[in-house]
Amino acid sequence: MIEVEIRSRIKNIDFLRESLKKTGASFIENKKQIDKVFGSPIFLDENTKVIEGGLSARIRQVDDKIQLEFKEIVREGGGLEVEAGLDRMEDGISFLNKLNFTEAFTISKTREIYSYKDFLISVDRVDGLGDFIEVEKMVQNQGEISKARGECLGLLKQLAPDFEIVNEKYGDLMQNIINNKKNGK
Repeated sequence: MIEVEIRSRIKNIDFLRESLKKTGASFIENKKQIDKVFGSPIFLDENTKVIEGGLSARIRQVDDKIQLEFKEIVREGGGLEVEAGLDRMEDGISFLNKLNFTEAFTISKTREIYSYKDFLISVDRVDGLGDFIEVEKMVQNQGEISKARGECLGLLKQLAPDFEIVNEKYGDLMQNIINNKKNGK
C-alpha cells in the first residue's frame, strides 16, 4: 500500500472540528503519540534533512503499542511504508543503531482521528510546531497517486478553506527549528 497525504497548518482548530461534523466525518479516537525519529547519513542532506526518496525511521509509541517504521520520504506524493511491532523500545533503538540510524529528535503530538468515505483525517497538535490537519488516502499502486492527491486536496478545501499546504514532514519542520537554533536564528 502507498500512503498519499496532504498536510496543512490549521489557523482555527474549532472551525475545523465544526467542518468535520458538518461534512459527516466520523470521529474514531484521540491518541497521544510519541515518535523517536532516526536518520542515516546516507539519506541526509547538508541540513540533516532526509533527501527526497530517502528513508526515515521512527519508533512510535501509542499507549502500550510500540511500532518500528521505515518510511520512504516523498514530500509531494506517496511513499512506501514498512512497519513491525516491538515489545520494547530499546530493541528498536538497538536494531536501528546496527543499521547506522541515529536518533535525531522526538516529536510528541495529540492526534484526533476521523474517517470520511475512504479518507483518514488526522487533526494534530504537535508540541513545538502547532496545529495541523492531514488528509490521507491509501492506494495500491503508483498510477493512483495523482488522482488520490487531487481527492485529498478537494476534501481539504472543503474542510479548511483557508488552508496552507505544508509539504514538509513534521520531522523536516522539527529539523528546521533545530538548525535555526544551531545557527543562532
